[in-house]
Amino acid sequence: MNKKYINSILIAMLLFIWGAVIYKHFWKPKHSEQVKLDSTSSNYKREEAVKLKDTFKLEIRNKTPFKAYSAPNTNSIAVRPKMVYTTRKPLEVKTVSWPKISYHGFVKNDKSKRKLIILKVNGKLSRKRERESVGELVLLKAYNDSIIVKFKNSKKTINRK
Repeated sequence: MNKKYINSILIAMLLFIWGAVIYKHFWKPKHSEQVKLDSTSSNYKREEAVKLKDTFKLEIRNKTPFKAYSAPNTNSIAVRPKMVYTTRKPLEVKTVSWPKISYHGFVKNDKSKRKLIILKVNGKLSRKRERESVGELVLLKAYNDSIIVKFKNSKKTINRK
């Protein structure tokens, strides 16, 4: 088909649809208007509805609601075993007896990046580098005013004297 014919068919359909919408909306009488006309023209008499009072009486059949329930044999009462509570022992905190340590400073060499630490352990003067150990004591890190040492999985900071 030619493009001209397709466009003219589509325009005709568009005009037909819009015409139907406008006709329904403006010229055709609405449904509510028809109902109003029908209800006014009829000779229907509306009867008043008679309202009856709805009453009833409550009866108490059992004075206590528990009388209707029959309890099982009360002679065979199941005894619940007593719970035995045991007190927990408090966790024992293992105290580590640290050796007597005094920090005297460190020396840093230009060639080596690790610092040479001077310290006294139990009155014995020693010179060790960082990450070295004196017995069970491991020197982790040295600062100008303190060192961090590890002894039996516990860490401690020792200040310079």
